Amino acid sequence: MIPTTEDPDVDILNKNDLVNVYVDLRGKEINAKKLLVRADNSHVYIYDPDSNSIVKIIYIDELIDPSTLSVSEKNGIINISLKKT
Repeated sequence: MIPTTEDPDVDILNKNDLVNVYVDLRGKEINAKKLLVRADNSHVYIYDPDSNSIVKIIYIDELIDPSTLSVSEKNGIINISLKKT
């Protein structure tokens, strides 16, 4: 597995009390609109139910509140927002 800091498909931006994760899935054979996204206190998990596989596990170096998970998708780029704890 590629560490998040070295993964060219993932950008993590910390802003005040929010963490925004951008995942670029363009060019991959994945329907981004059907993906399931979950989080715990330090990871974000992206799962593809069509292929029954994990697409990405993203480590967040801040403590995050999984109950604040917000996901949007535009043109194959997934935006995941979470509040820091």
